[in-house]
Amino acid sequence: MKSDVRRFALHVALGSLAWGLSNAFSAVFLLRVGLAPARIFLVFAAVNALRFVMRPVVLAVVPQTGIRRTLILGAVIIALSYPALALVDGVGAGLAAFVVASSLGQVFYFTTYHVFFAALSDDGRFGTQVGLFQALGILAAVVGPAAGGVLLATHGPWLSFGAASLIALAGIVPLLGITEPKVPRDAPRGAYAAAKTGVRLYFTDGWIQVSLTSAWSIVLFEALHDRYESYGGTLSLAALAAALGGIVLGRLIDNGHARSIAWINAGILAGGLLLRSLTFGNAAIAVAVAIGAVAVGGFYMPTWMTVVYTQAKISPCSFRFQFAAEGGWDAGAVIAGLLAAAFCAIGLPVEAAILLALPMVLIQALLLNRGYARQVASAHPDAQAPHARARLPDAAVAEAAGPVATSVDAS
Repeated sequence: MKSDVRRFALHVALGSLAWGLSNAFSAVFLLRVGLAPARIFLVFAAVNALRFVMRPVVLAVVPQTGIRRTLILGAVIIALSYPALALVDGVGAGLAAFVVASSLGQVFYFTTYHVFFAALSDDGRFGTQVGLFQALGILAAVVGPAAGGVLLATHGPWLSFGAASLIALAGIVPLLGITEPKVPRDAPRGAYAAAKTGVRLYFTDGWIQVSLTSAWSIVLFEALHDRYESYGGTLSLAALAAALGGIVLGRLIDNGHARSIAWINAGILAGGLLLRSLTFGNAAIAVAVAIGAVAVGGFYMPTWMTVVYTQAKISPCSFRFQFAAEGGWDAGAVIAGLLAAAFCAIGLPVEAAILLALPMVLIQALLLNRGYARQVASAHPDAQAPHARARLPDAAVAEAAGPVATSVDAS
């Protein structure tokens, strides 16, 4: 098991490095090649809509080929999507190729990635492990954006995106010997019903990621005077800050403070949204907000994914749980992308799209509070849920590194 964790850690660390060299710049690269913000949001909406439409293909492929081979297939297609981004020079065939490759790769990859993560993670330390997976993956991404920004500024997209593709392909090698989770050929009874909360949480994350991450990328890039190297350097500093925050919060979740932290996280996230929307194009303020907000924003992923991974592991079929949950992500991302595009099309500033995430922050906090309360009730049937502190069940595996699994910036 430990060797599997190490292999998976190496894979996702290399994947994070590749992401930092390429798709961390996807929104701003599209901006530089001439796409208006409204069209950029439509591109992301198209990627996620196509993911949603193609999702049944994964349901048919996995029982026949297995989780590992499907994960590898997705990783190969994602690696090919990186140089496809370099083909984009406006609305045309290059953009279509990027959208199709991104959608197809992600629909195979992310569903199976989350199944592996849940299978290899330790029940009793999910919070810590999600934080550590995120943190160690981000450490790889610290190098990626800084290097990617310099390469884009000095040598153009082909070198940076091509290097990302080669690194991503190298990251497939560790997967060749990994033990794969078993997937029943037929869906067990209740397999999809078990994912109800997961679908809702993924929906909120898809909405938040598109309305926040994509819009903020554009705002930050423009505040830094459209300079790739400045943008990449800022992402690297923010990634390091987020890594430290993720580890700290993950430990707090596992030590029994999850329900309180869910609300603290919501407050921090809402405050960060407001600060990002009020940078007024000032470079110094934008950089300070990027680093400061993301440092405490490292709380975000462990907070909500702890609930999801715990539920996935106890569900009748973790693969079908993730299949349904990822569909929720696609739906949230598509709706948010279309709304953000509409905001820009009617003349509102890009900052207004950031504020689209605010109502979903509250909804997510309510879902998390309910999810952690149920975990308390399951682990301690005699506990009074309103007063009990959330603590996850105990088991034993190890930690590893993992990528930032937010699919919008992977698109």
